Amino acid sequence: MREVPVLNGNVKLYDELGELARYLDTAMKKMAEVGAPLVANNAQLPQATAHLLDLNTMTENGTMEVMRLTEIIQDNRARAAKELSMAISALEAVDCRTLAACLGKTAQDLAQDEKHLMDIMTALSFQDLVAQRVKKLVTIIEDVHRKLVELVVVFGLKQECTDADTQGKAHEMLKQLEASKSTSMKQELADELLSEFGFK
Repeated sequence: MREVPVLNGNVKLYDELGELARYLDTAMKKMAEVGAPLVANNAQLPQATAHLLDLNTMTENGTMEVMRLTEIIQDNRARAAKELSMAISALEAVDCRTLAACLGKTAQDLAQDEKHLMDIMTALSFQDLVAQRVKKLVTIIEDVHRKLVELVVVFGLKQECTDADTQGKAHEMLKQLEASKSTSMKQELADELLSEFGFK
């Protein structure tokens, strides 16, 4: 049987480091799959998250504006087509066949453009895919950030003195970290945890 290596006599700490290494490796692969660069510095993780959320907002706003303008063009074109139809009818009634045919061709061109406008609206569905990928990236970054801070707390517990006050505060920090898994970890919490163990 192979002996389990330990770090300063602590098997749990070694296991947690191994788990973190595996997690980081998986996270890096996931981020590479979606084409985003890996943020190497823990201090940059919140900034990367903010940039991704900004990107999501910008693509959503841009998509909504293009859709709004496309709908305006469609409404204008519908009115123009109706007016052309009335003009064609009036010209045919007074026997102006050549002009009526010319206007009829213009009406056909307008009808073809309607398909192109609908294709533009359909093509804008990319924004939903971008939003999904950005959300995945934000989740990965937040998970890595949370795990790194958790590791700092665990390391700090092992190296700090064992008085009840320090252990109580560290236990409370771990509870806050656990609670942040269901929400987004606030930067203030991360800063407090890191400064508590001498990293800020």
